[in-house]
Amino acid sequence: RNGYAQFQADDLPSPTMVQRLELLKCIAADGISIDFLKFTQRGLSFLVSEPDAERAAGALRNSGVEFQQRKDQSIVLVHAVNMRDEDGLIAEIVQTAIDHGFTIDHLGDMHDRLLLVTSTEQATRLADAIRSSLMGDSA
Repeated sequence: RNGYAQFQADDLPSPTMVQRLELLKCIAADGISIDFLKFTQRGLSFLVSEPDAERAAGALRNSGVEFQQRKDQSIVLVHAVNMRDEDGLIAEIVQTAIDHGFTIDHLGDMHDRLLLVTSTEQATRLADAIRSSLMGDSA
């Protein structure tokens, strides 16, 4: 899935939880849908669709926090029934990404899939490497 931008705001003033909530309220007030919300030690990060990226950046600027924005992000989905029940499967997928030198910005799992966020430039090659690792080079 292509067409995302990643935002990260770190070093939020204390209390961090209150600041996180204020930022999320700013994003929600503009009607922006977010994906992959992750709390960091002193901030948060999330994805928005590319068409919403400028509005999200504006909302964050208006809130007065410093943030980083990374455009051209994609989500690589790896489907496997009962993924969490397959010993070592998630580790194998992540190890494949690491072994091939890919940068993974976010990682999330569900019962039947693993989601990896990376640059759009790397997404197809990452998917191919994982497919080859799991299914053999003949796949």
